[in-house]
Amino acid sequence: MKPGLLPAIPPSPTWQQTINQEASMYVRILLGISLSLTLSSLVNADKLIDFRRDVQPVLEVRCLECHGPDKAKNDFRVDDPEMMSYYVEPGDLESSTLWSDYLITDDPELKMPPANSTHHEGMTAAELATIKLWIEEGAEHDWSVPDTKTETEVVEAATPVSELSMPYKVWLFQGLFHPAMTHLPVGLLSISLVFLVLSKFAGSSFESAAFHCLWVGALGACVACVSGWSYATHEGYGMSFSFASDIDRHRWLGVILAIGSLALIPVAYKAVKSEEGSGKMKLGWFLGALLVAMCVSIVGFQGGELVYGEGHYEKEFDHLFLTDNTPAATDAKAVEVEEVVETESSE
Repeated sequence: MKPGLLPAIPPSPTWQQTINQEASMYVRILLGISLSLTLSSLVNADKLIDFRRDVQPVLEVRCLECHGPDKAKNDFRVDDPEMMSYYVEPGDLESSTLWSDYLITDDPELKMPPANSTHHEGMTAAELATIKLWIEEGAEHDWSVPDTKTETEVVEAATPVSELSMPYKVWLFQGLFHPAMTHLPVGLLSISLVFLVLSKFAGSSFESAAFHCLWVGALGACVACVSGWSYATHEGYGMSFSFASDIDRHRWLGVILAIGSLALIPVAYKAVKSEEGSGKMKLGWFLGALLVAMCVSIVGFQGGELVYGEGHYEKEFDHLFLTDNTPAATDAKAVEVEEVVETESSE
């Protein structure tokens, strides 16, 4: 070093570099959330039987009367996964005593449901086939129970309307518009991705349209979140901060979607307004928009199931596209199921 010269001081990060770093962090967070949700869906996609949709209704009708929370003969409850684990070996039908000793046995003293019960005719062939396939696929036991309200929530629900303040009444009333409010951000955030893809072929005008759809849709998502929390309060769910129920998962993923779309706005603005480094920013914008669109799909799907019931889409798809409902096909299917059950019984 020459005398009189000071070492060079590295320049401090500019506001543009700071925005780039923050945008990159938000994109990584959204990518991690979306990938975890996608992988979770893929893990369960290969199973034909869903416990809540297919098995629990059978157990409720045939078994819960004698082996449920109100009455548990021999201290056995079908709604208790630990008790069920004593009688079911996941993936091993022959070692599952529930199947071999109680469902397909020829011993009238052991066969369930018993001959002296209200379901003395026993399980149908289709019900037995469902239980059989459930055990073979791993016997996942995820018993669904109605959402329970805390004592505080019950008191709040029982509070006379005349005792509520005017701001609180307005808060509850605007929540009733939540189902309608969700359509705006869902549409805008989805079309924002479409415009962004089209901008690669049709010019910058579509890029500008994508940016405006993004920021308006992000603000709409925030409004939808606020109305959603109000609507949940109106319906008596309270202010829950967990993923314990379907309603909790739906509204918290909605919050994540709103925050993620807001975080994408400065990235998109930088990509539209600046030429320097615009290639990286546009790539970040595209990846972020893709993740936002995935979250929109997941949150919208959850909202549909909350309205129409769990498994509604799968049941309708199977009914409309995968099921042959002609009389001949229905009879052939029933005969096939009965043959499977008879074969298992003889073995």
